[in-house]
Amino acid sequence: MKSINNIFKKVCILAIVTSMAGCDMLDTKPYDFVAPETFYKNETDCTMALAGVYWTMAAEHVYGNRYSCMLSNIDDLSYYYRQNQTSAVVANSHNTGNTDLWYTWESLYSGINNANVLLDNIDGASISDEKVRARIKGEAKFLRAYYHFLLVQGWYEVPIRKETVKDITVSSLEATPHAEALDWIIQEMEDCLDMVDNSSYDQSPSHVKKTVVEGILARVCLWRAGEPSKGGKPYYEKAAKYAKAVYDSKKHKLNPDVYAMWQALASDQYETTYNESMWEVEFVGTRDDGSYTESRIGNVIGNLQENSAGTGAGYTYAFYAGSLILWDLYDAKDARRDLAMAPYKLNNKDVQVAWKDNQIVDRRCGKYRREWESSSPKHKNYTQENYCLLRYADVLLMLAEAENEANQGPTALAYTCINEVRKRAGIDEVKDLSYGDFQKLIRDERGRELCFESLRKYDLVRWGIYYKAIKENLGAAVNDARWSTANNAKGAAQYVSNTTEKNQFLPIPTKELGVNTKLEQNKYWK
Repeated sequence: MKSINNIFKKVCILAIVTSMAGCDMLDTKPYDFVAPETFYKNETDCTMALAGVYWTMAAEHVYGNRYSCMLSNIDDLSYYYRQNQTSAVVANSHNTGNTDLWYTWESLYSGINNANVLLDNIDGASISDEKVRARIKGEAKFLRAYYHFLLVQGWYEVPIRKETVKDITVSSLEATPHAEALDWIIQEMEDCLDMVDNSSYDQSPSHVKKTVVEGILARVCLWRAGEPSKGGKPYYEKAAKYAKAVYDSKKHKLNPDVYAMWQALASDQYETTYNESMWEVEFVGTRDDGSYTESRIGNVIGNLQENSAGTGAGYTYAFYAGSLILWDLYDAKDARRDLAMAPYKLNNKDVQVAWKDNQIVDRRCGKYRREWESSSPKHKNYTQENYCLLRYADVLLMLAEAENEANQGPTALAYTCINEVRKRAGIDEVKDLSYGDFQKLIRDERGRELCFESLRKYDLVRWGIYYKAIKENLGAAVNDARWSTANNAKGAAQYVSNTTEKNQFLPIPTKELGVNTKLEQNKYWK
């Protein structure tokens, strides 16, 4: 990215706490070992440490691939376009020893520990501007809470680690009850509201800023309101409060072009006219240029592209395709349909080949397209494509949902929000709906707007309908005569067959249970 606010172009930290490796993006000095008592001396040290906390998101184990795609982008609207996946989360055939679960779990707790080390030491650093100190602390606290939220949302009940792990032999910790953990996360994030930046980073989506905290708070509160913690109305009201704070800030708008934000994410640009992308994971470099993070975005997920030459449009395995349920959600005039389910592939000569009418579910995720990347030459497997974690369209839909739930019926503001999203898509506005009809509409609208963005599975879980959505709805779809007969399209049927109630959450990894003697397997996997 071109912005000077890019956290990864300020510094490049691969790991911090007992070790920290530098990279050559800024020709920063590499460190083989950093002890807290000799580091954390000034603002530069603390900024480098903060980059280490952010780094967790850019790991392949988190948003580079495993959490964003393998753990989170399989649901009723998207499926893994391969069959016979054994012991795999993408097929719900995994067990507690699955390595993808372990790598993600370990990475998130590493990020939490990095945040704890920074928070333990920053008050002793020489930082002349106390606002800078507060901002760094606010970002670290927020990221620590956010990583805990990803764990709670994925694994149900997990240990909340508020202190640095200094000795693994005495670090065993039992899981915090689900609702209690969420309330702690909400309080932590609320504490950050007046600490994080509220001006300088307005056009820098790689940084946490106030509207990001507010938007993510709305997401956490919606989870707390629904299943399985059943917090209800007070949390729907909180969700509406924080989503409306973003709405009232006027700092974000919907880009009239539904493709523009995605093209910017792929092409190493910040889209700053509308700032629809509020928060995104920063990926830089191509590996072939000697610098890189760990993005597989556009490669494992993205439109099918078959040219593996570095000088071509880019190669994509295209593991993720849209289901018939997703296809049927769209009107033919909906501008989002061909964005979500690309109508063509690129062959090995970079020529567009249109999908046929009987190949609806062979269409791959079109939001991430390597043909939009600006880098050359392109690495076959790793990309510089950023991954959006929060965008304004999501905030509008969260606000509409929270208003409807809190008031047991859609308010004028709820209609304004959902119609803004629908109008941008080129479909009819709505009015005069009942509570139940609006609830169904908002759930469908979230699917149309936010598919393939690591959100749908968790929406289904918090609505209490994950099992039904997969076993019944997707189960019927894979038996529809319109479902593709291609072998790899059968992967969805295997996902349906393997799904049970326990699959709404992930099992705590065997390795963790072997080390943390106070931790028990969550109730879904006992």
